[in-house]
Parts: sequence; structure tokens; C-alpha cells
Amino acid sequence: MRTTATSRPTSVHLFCGAGGDSDGFRRAGFDVVLGANHWQKAVDTHAVNFPEAEHLCVDLDHYDMRKLPKARVLVGSPICTEGSPADGIKRPKAAPTPGQLSLLDEGPIADAAWERTRATAYDILRATEVHDFDAVVCENVPRFATAWPLFHWWLQGMAILGYRHQVVSVSAAHIGGENNPHAPQWRDRIFIVFTRQSMRQPDLAVRPPAWCPTCEQDIQAVQSWRNGRTIGKYRQQYDYRCPNGATCGHRIVEPYVRPAASAIDWTDTGIRIGDRPHHGRGPLAASTLRKIRLGLEKHRVPALVAVNHSDPGDGRAVPAHASPLATRTVRIGDGIALPAPFITEHRGGGSTTRAIADPLGAITAGGNHHGLVIPYRKGGPTTTAYPLHTIATRESAGLVLGSDALPEDIALEDCYFRMLSPREHLRGQRFTDDYTVLGNGGEQTMQAGNAVPSNVAQWIASALLEVL
Repeated sequence: MRTTATSRPTSVHLFCGAGGDSDGFRRAGFDVVLGANHWQKAVDTHAVNFPEAEHLCVDLDHYDMRKLPKARVLVGSPICTEGSPADGIKRPKAAPTPGQLSLLDEGPIADAAWERTRATAYDILRATEVHDFDAVVCENVPRFATAWPLFHWWLQGMAILGYRHQVVSVSAAHIGGENNPHAPQWRDRIFIVFTRQSMRQPDLAVRPPAWCPTCEQDIQAVQSWRNGRTIGKYRQQYDYRCPNGATCGHRIVEPYVRPAASAIDWTDTGIRIGDRPHHGRGPLAASTLRKIRLGLEKHRVPALVAVNHSDPGDGRAVPAHASPLATRTVRIGDGIALPAPFITEHRGGGSTTRAIADPLGAITAGGNHHGLVIPYRKGGPTTTAYPLHTIATRESAGLVLGSDALPEDIALEDCYFRMLSPREHLRGQRFTDDYTVLGNGGEQTMQAGNAVPSNVAQWIASALLEVL
């Protein structure tokens, strides 16, 4: 079916989950006509937000694709490494550590949610063969392309059906615009966009805005791949560079991003670690306490924040005695930050902590991995977090705190700590607060982790509109 020039294009969404890709396509100007998933809770969430669409709760492996409604674009996210790794190697999940919050602590989750968080790539081929879509969009982790042995066979199958493809590697933190706010999350994914060979291909070059300190101007940064790679993760396989070679020699630049602070509910400070037993909470796991200690050491030191992008570093604040690194959210002036709240990540055996001026780490469906730590001083949580709300956009000014704000020794038990809420995870995926997600806390968190970032889906859908 082809739509007329005056009607809105249509899309069907297989493995729709909570509807991140559907939300992005609708915001770009598409009518979502179907949401399908194997988990009833995700289907219910999608139906609440897209009441005009049809809905299916089915195992698509055994579904007759001829029954799908007609649409111009198919959107789907095949094989994810959780449960069905792209390289075929089964990786057992580690047992929960005593004292560490488990996703199941937030409520029971149906078996279907764990068994098939992503269906197979073959379902995309089957649906496309039947319906002859104008375009097909698939999202996945980079390993889907680099480690799955049948990836090129899968691309060849789509080519036989009459499609060209583009593979786009992107972090959700770098995508956005005037009518498409960024996601405050580092989330490296690939998007494989197929379009009919008779069509013009959409412009999917990733050009995030950045400040080039040599050129002294805002520029549209370009991806620069390392060692001949064309698929991969930011800062591992590619960087961003200034396009003005004659002026700065294509120097590496840091795109503007939206900080984790913009997703956090600052009215909820959590519980003082030393008071957890009085609130019916057990002691935190040793690994969690270790990460909090490391975070205090890293983030309590008076830190210079260069807000004019004058340094080629990675954009994080640095100790005041060191050369300042650029941040990615403001442009004018310098600031000194005294100990700020920070994010701890509770996956694996590492000791990752992040400043709240940095986007969240990737949100996953496997658990609530992000904790918020607010240092405590003289009877109450430090207020240094609150002005950080002002750095959500690059027009914001930097905050300067005087030396009288320098804290005394901060005891770990005096810090406030909590895990991030489902709504904060959903904000990390660029769901707006009026988007309804059903279920208990564990089910909502899992839906957030499984979702496609709405801002990236909106960007791709907008590019497709130019060629449909």
C-alpha cells in the first residue's frame, strides 16, 4: 500500500516493547498502526500510549506475517545479546550479591519478559518478503554486526528482496535537535536502515553539534573511524572531529550532550547510608560501598569545570590542580564544583562512577544498575546538586562556589544513597513524563532497559520522511 502525498506515512513495530521507537516515529510524523511483542505487559504499555494502533501479544517466530496490517515502514529490533548472544555463546548471569538491589526486589516479572527480550532477525526477513515495505529499520548492539556469523547472510537476504542498507553507529547522547531533545544516556547502538533500491537513501550521517576551540565556533562534528573500522562504539572505534581541516587540522572535538542531572528527581535524596537499618534496609554490599568510597574520592575534590570547550579532553571535570577538561553542556566561563552528587554503576566487578554532568551509562533490561550518592554535610545533603539543573542545555552558565563551601571529611555512612527510579531510567531513554509505563517497579525498569531511545528513533524517522 502506498499513501497519498497528503496523508501521514504509516509504520508497524515488531518487538515494540514499551514503545520507544514508536514514540520517536510518531513524533516525527508517522502513524503507528501496529505494536507487537511477546510480553503482555509491554503490549499493554504500548496500547495505553497508542490506542489507535492494533496490538498483538504473540511469539512472532510462529506468526503468519500475512496478517500484519499494511504500512510503509517496518521497525523492529532483532537478536539482542541478552539471552541470545550475537556470537552464539551463552553467558550465565551472575547471582545477586547480598546487600545489592535486585530488579526482582522491585516486583515479580513474568517469565516471558526474560525468555525473549528480542526475537530473531529472521522474522524481519519474513515480514519484509510478504509486505514489500518502502523501508525497514532495525536497532541492535554493535556485536550484532561484528560477531553474529550470519549478519552478512541476513543483509544479503534483504538485498535479494530489493533493498539497500546503511549501518549507523551512534550513541543516544549525541542525537537531538530543536524539536528532538537529547537522551541523557551513553547508549551505543547500531541502526540498520533498509530502503528500496528504487528510492533515494536517507541522509543518516551523524553530525552532532560541538565546539571547536581552535576554530572558536560551533561546528557540525563528523565521525572519524579508527583503524579502518566502520561499525563500533564511541571512543573505542570512532571519535568526532571538526570538519575544518584547513583551520584546525580536523581536531577531535566533544559533542554537546545532556547530563544525567536532567533525568534525576532531586526531591528524592534517598536514605542516609548509616540509617538504612532503621528503614528496614540491610547494609549495602561491599562492592557498592567500595564504589561509593571511590566516588567520594573522585568527586569530592574541588574540581574545575571548563565550560567553554577550550580543552581537547573527554569533557569531564578534573581536580582543580590539573588542567581543566571541557564539559559538553555549557560554553561560557569556568566553574569550580565542590563535592557533588554522583552516579554509581553496579554491574560487573568494576568501580565505575559518573559525575551527574555526564550522561547515564547504558540502561539495560537486566537490572537497576544506577545508584545516586549525595554527600552529606552539617545536618543535610549538600546543595551543590541543585544548581547543576542549570547545565541541562549548552546556554547555561557555570556555577562558582567559594572556598567556604569546601566540606570537611565526609563519612561514608553520612552519605545519602538510592537506586534510580523507573521514571528516571525512562527519562534516560528520552521518554517524557506524560508517557505511561505500566507494571511494578521491576517491570517498568525492564521496559526502560529494553526500549529504543525515542530521540534516535525520531531522528531516523525524520530522515526517512525526506525520501518517502
